[in-house]
Amino acid sequence: MTNDTVDKDILRKRFAKAVITYDRQAAVQKDIARRMCEMLKLSASGDTFSKVFEAGCGTGIFTEMIDSIFHPDMLYINDICPEMGDEAGKKAKNAVFICGDAETIDFPEGLTLITSCSAIQWFTDFDAFLSKCNEALADGGMLAFSTFGEDNLKEIKQLTGAGLNYMRLNDLEESLRDNGFNISVSKQEKTKIWFPSPVEVLRHLKETGVTATGRNKGKNTWTKGTLETFADEYRKTYGQKDGSVPVTYHPIYIISTKDTTH
Repeated sequence: MTNDTVDKDILRKRFAKAVITYDRQAAVQKDIARRMCEMLKLSASGDTFSKVFEAGCGTGIFTEMIDSIFHPDMLYINDICPEMGDEAGKKAKNAVFICGDAETIDFPEGLTLITSCSAIQWFTDFDAFLSKCNEALADGGMLAFSTFGEDNLKEIKQLTGAGLNYMRLNDLEESLRDNGFNISVSKQEKTKIWFPSPVEVLRHLKETGVTATGRNKGKNTWTKGTLETFADEYRKTYGQKDGSVPVTYHPIYIISTKDTTH
């Protein structure tokens, strides 16, 4: 899978701007991180957390949970935004921050767990990432991540035409098997969160950095007229009697292990 709608430079800048506001707006991402930890508790062994690498740590929501629940012997955390190193580092004092694009940096060797929460949807070549994970993992090592499916933020995409090319669950599973992983957990959920107005939806997305897709190209494309049209269409299509409007999130959870039989 390749995702050519992502501009990594814009992505880095947008998330850097959202450092201060992200945790306040990221209720969905926090719930997803908790779910990931619950699944890891059921799937992991004692050795799973010997040498851990987290891709796309962001402000450290998932990092903090991993550190406090599982107490890894060695925890590497990574993000494309250097600003995230300070934020995530506050939540896991012994973590080693590696700045850079997880698709291009070198991973530490002999990892027992590679994990990521709400980040892989931004990758441009999922298969290449999986191949690199397989090489970096020790025998029996685990790859556990959450991402988002094709109905994620579907309201925005329908009204604006802008959005990521999210992978379907069965396509993710196929890629994992093709790249040498055995899948032990594979789940998806859909949830709606509600906002008082379409403008609040846009603020929510901006404050979580979720605006670095093709339509924006690094500049604010909203004018007073386009914003009013968007808000009117949003209310007309999705609004409730009280004026509130929904946004759909479609999280996917996968836990897999490196296949050592080939």
